Amino acid sequence: MTELHSIPRGPSLADDVASALLARIVSGEWALHARLPAEKSLATSFGVSRAVVREAIARLKAEGHLQTRQGKGAFVAQALAPKKGFRLPAEADAHLFELRAVIECDCAELAAQRHRPEDLAAMRQALAEMRAAIQAGGLGLAEDIRFHEALAQASGNPVLARFAQYVGRGLRETMQLARLSTLRYEDRLDDIEREHETILAAIAARDGAAARAALAAHIAKGKARLGLGPPSLGPSTTNPLD
Repeated sequence: MTELHSIPRGPSLADDVASALLARIVSGEWALHARLPAEKSLATSFGVSRAVVREAIARLKAEGHLQTRQGKGAFVAQALAPKKGFRLPAEADAHLFELRAVIECDCAELAAQRHRPEDLAAMRQALAEMRAAIQAGGLGLAEDIRFHEALAQASGNPVLARFAQYVGRGLRETMQLARLSTLRYEDRLDDIEREHETILAAIAARDGAAARAALAAHIAKGKARLGLGPPSLGPSTTNPLD
């Protein structure tokens, strides 16, 4: 089993752990009906308390991603089996990409204006861990999620950040991450890493327009990579595509 890396301390440790666990389910690392490691083992791997792990598991159970059995632990639920999970038609995927763009472009612009040193540190750590995961032969899925959630948190608007988190998990994880496994064989993971670096550089420079444009370009290229249409990289960001 792939070693679980320690995660950065964000606003909610349970959110971070839940995100990392779900990424491993969607990527297929934990197959349908597979039993997750024991709470104690997960707590040690993530460097958190067992209470945090229990809260993360409870959230994934409430969302239908996990099932728990008395005295036996947590198991991957039917709903997210890699080959049998719920999947929307491609035209709906495109609309959901647009929704993500509307939300995350605003987050990027606000993050450039309002970020604190600890916000930049969280994004840099997520990006560094994404790079390490890719170099180790992984997909960097959990780290990708943490980067975008740290970016949303840097907006300084907790309501916007929470909604961005919902969209990021509900859409990216159920539709996109399962399909990102093909990118490893197309040498596209390095492209994704560079796009994140461009976004981070613009935010660090407090250039709101550049941050918005970089996020819009990242979403446009992501949509094209998944075969949902060509990238739209013109000057307008009112209708960006992921």
